[in-house]
Amino acid sequence: MDRLPEEVILHILSFLDVPDVVNFQAVSHRYLAPGRDNTFWKTETFTHSRAEALRRRQQLIDAQDSRLAELRNAVAALPGSDLTAWDVAQLRGSTQPRASSDPVAEARTQRYRALVSWEPGYPNEKLNYYEEFVHRHAAINTGWLSLPANHATDKENQLEATGVAILHDHQQNGPQKVVAPLDDGSICIWDLSARSTLSFEGPGALLAQTRRGLLTGLSPDATTENHIVMTETGAVECVAVDSATQKGYFAMQNRLHEVDLATLQLVSTKHYPWPITALSEATDRTPITIGTNMTVHLHDPRDAAFASSHSSSGGELIGGSVYSHATLAQPGPLAILHHNHAHPDESSIWVAGRFTSLLNYDRRFFPRLRGTIHSGARIACLSSLPYPLISHELDLVRNPEASISALSDARNRQGTTMMAAAEYKGKGSLELYGLPRVQPYQNRQTASASKLLSVAPHGGRIVFSDGDGNLKWVERDGFSHVRTFNINDKPASTNTASATQDASAYGIWSSTASEMPGQGDIVQKILPIRPSPSTHNVASSNSTDRLDINQSNLLLWTGDGALGVLGFGPRHPLGSAGEQETWHDAVETLAEEAEQRAKEDAERQYNLAMRRALERNADEVRFVRGLGMGYQRG
Repeated sequence: MDRLPEEVILHILSFLDVPDVVNFQAVSHRYLAPGRDNTFWKTETFTHSRAEALRRRQQLIDAQDSRLAELRNAVAALPGSDLTAWDVAQLRGSTQPRASSDPVAEARTQRYRALVSWEPGYPNEKLNYYEEFVHRHAAINTGWLSLPANHATDKENQLEATGVAILHDHQQNGPQKVVAPLDDGSICIWDLSARSTLSFEGPGALLAQTRRGLLTGLSPDATTENHIVMTETGAVECVAVDSATQKGYFAMQNRLHEVDLATLQLVSTKHYPWPITALSEATDRTPITIGTNMTVHLHDPRDAAFASSHSSSGGELIGGSVYSHATLAQPGPLAILHHNHAHPDESSIWVAGRFTSLLNYDRRFFPRLRGTIHSGARIACLSSLPYPLISHELDLVRNPEASISALSDARNRQGTTMMAAAEYKGKGSLELYGLPRVQPYQNRQTASASKLLSVAPHGGRIVFSDGDGNLKWVERDGFSHVRTFNINDKPASTNTASATQDASAYGIWSSTASEMPGQGDIVQKILPIRPSPSTHNVASSNSTDRLDINQSNLLLWTGDGALGVLGFGPRHPLGSAGEQETWHDAVETLAEEAEQRAKEDAERQYNLAMRRALERNADEVRFVRGLGMGYQRG
């Protein structure tokens, strides 16, 4: 084997199952490179994709007897079938033009068309398809950052995060840090440094915390007052971090605080006449866009006049300030998006929220409105992908008339895809807009049964969260489903009594909201720890500090104020820190006194017995309800 060229080794690997190929990588350094060959894993990822499944189904349908058309029509007419219009057409026996009369050549051609149509990568993008395969099929694990304890006696022991942002290191593969304000008015910073071959420290450690009440200006002992002030507005996009200057901007009610993250000192405070509801990203080259309940402002930290701590009165703002502002016809901006500097139109500002249109401003001529895009939905989050949106008309699988050359030309164009997580008539709406030429696509059928809360690019996929606690991954077309994970899912308990209790907790007598389906926690913000898919390339072979292959994790901020890291594979996403935490929890559990455990078990058994008795009584009430009421005297 050592004398064989890599081409022969790759051909041998094509006959092995995926688990065997993964184990093959650990044999020696010689086999690591062919075991992670990008072309090989691209083929494997496509083989397990929905596009290939559709192609195989179409091939089987074409090979079936024509007399099965009635059975196919009956299947297509079943209620609740999760089929697209194209799928129904295929089930009803629609034929496609054949490229060749030879069945083998026809199957090879159709497979190649499906592969070209499915490929998520763009010509100038380097996707790691081994990591893509891991993210699509490996087990999902979540690790939660340890928030400081609340020493007050009238509230919970755990503090809540009221916002979150990531402090990126400008160096390649540098440390990543999480910055979050807490409901006691303090600011905390955690370490999320990726594990590498030279560093085995697990991320998730708390690095620093400011004094309580720093953002509210209240006493550290005023716990209740701090909590009310920090949670009154409830804005999701309330933290912006400039990684180049190590500055953080925190919106709290109608104030914008600038904090030096290196020293954790308050630099300046800017007052606005209405509560701040959204902040844009912060960079050292462009001003920050601030959305209040009724206005949109530009805040340039480089200008000393913007850093004035004197508040502006509402009358001055309405009558006209020295620095212009945009007045909104409808209140409630929730998301603001800036184009990156690689985009030809980097001065564009997009504002969306509770109103049903996306507003486009030009920073050079602010506050003049450049244009609008009518959505009809209420948008909670905006994100972007630095690649053009491919029209569904160019889908080579669903549209046999589309050509490969037209799809290739569309992929080579310059453009940006703006993504929006929205709610339309009570259901989730995933919306994609191709820019600069507006090409809208709105998935309001299969995105979610509840409103969408956040959306972000994740490798060659798009990930979004909904109001039921689900995280869903779809292809970049915004439609093809990849996988789903619910943050409220817990592994089955090994304790029989506990399992019985969980199984019976959904009755009419259940009093715990978290035990009810759909009543658990939600993810209100998703942040990729390695945000740009184009910058997270395969590590070079001559790198002395090679990054682990599975480090494109997601930072989650839940509705309960918890911060977590979602990772893939059997290893804990927080590395050794998470494993040590799990080990300490196990030791503490084993160290409990036997008397205390017996008492808890007795209480559990009593609760189960009372629950069963009440449920039997409720069943009897339902059974006899209405008996003897059928006869009515005329």
